[in-house]
Amino acid sequence: MRARLTCALIVVALGASLSACGGSIDGTPAASITDPVTATRQTSSATRTTPPPTTTAATTTEAPAAQVAEYMGTDNGSYYFTSPSSKFECAVVTAPTPVAGCHGALPPDAPKVTPASGPGAVAPNSIRVTGTGPGEFVSAGDPAYHRFDAPAKALPYGSPLRVQGFTCTVEEATGVTCASAAGHGFTVSDRAYRLW
Repeated sequence: MRARLTCALIVVALGASLSACGGSIDGTPAASITDPVTATRQTSSATRTTPPPTTTAATTTEAPAAQVAEYMGTDNGSYYFTSPSSKFECAVVTAPTPVAGCHGALPPDAPKVTPASGPGAVAPNSIRVTGTGPGEFVSAGDPAYHRFDAPAKALPYGSPLRVQGFTCTVEEATGVTCASAAGHGFTVSDRAYRLW
């Protein structure tokens, strides 16, 4: 009795597995699947692909904006800062003509400019951007972006100083960047520069 039961279970199991494979016990083809749910399940399992790996966006924390009052000069509308490395002295001056600029260790390949007093071409002593034009190197004559009444405060890396339509930041890798609300500006370090 036990042997018959075991054989019957083997035959049933064998029949079930063969019908799942599309065949039958006696060798005739099995009927096609007509159950739409089963057909959909089989189709979707055949075309299933591994989902793309999930990624998490890197979160960056922007440094807090600089407190404008901490950089204010004694002249109305003047704001001064230095780079943390002390290589650049910079200012945003809003009157009479709005400008943001820097003096400092300009890159050796900075283009020659017309001097402040006369014809010819000289190495620039500053870089600036106005409210209306692109960034440019200039020979300013006097150090227009140096604070004479007190030492200028260093602007921390990554902290934007926003004054009257100008935004200046200092990044350790690229140097000082100042841009105008009109979309013009400059980036300068002692090795490289970019004007736009």
